[in-house]
Amino acid sequence: MDKRIFVAIFACAFLGACEPQETQTSPSESGLPGQAIDAAHTLENSLSWVGVYEGTVPGANSAIHILLTLGDDKKYSISYQYVDKGNEIFTDSGAFQWNEAENTIILDSKDLPPHYRVGEGVLTQLDMSGNPITGEHADSYVLKKTVRE
Repeated sequence: MDKRIFVAIFACAFLGACEPQETQTSPSESGLPGQAIDAAHTLENSLSWVGVYEGTVPGANSAIHILLTLGDDKKYSISYQYVDKGNEIFTDSGAFQWNEAENTIILDSKDLPPHYRVGEGVLTQLDMSGNPITGEHADSYVLKKTVRE
């Protein structure tokens, strides 16, 4: 009987040793948030953000059609038209800068919402303080990159 107990214990120990072991990785090994990011790898130099972006966003009294051009010299030009308010097109231009996190551009405009979050082929308009717009129409504040000649 002692022999059977010894064999049973040995078998359990052997089988337990054969189970796959979970390996723990640190965030930097797994690519999860918290990973140390190479200082040279930022949205500013990793995405193709230079170009023309277009979209129609909600406004207080009328939707606004926006055409925003970003240059690699950190200059912008923007034209916008109130969809239900006639044919007048307003324009503005100037410089922009990247925020500290380097995921948002900030136009030097005093009259227009200056903050746009940069994504792959899109700019998402943020509120005047640089926060994401929330609410029923939050998904409507997106300008898509277009091909223009």
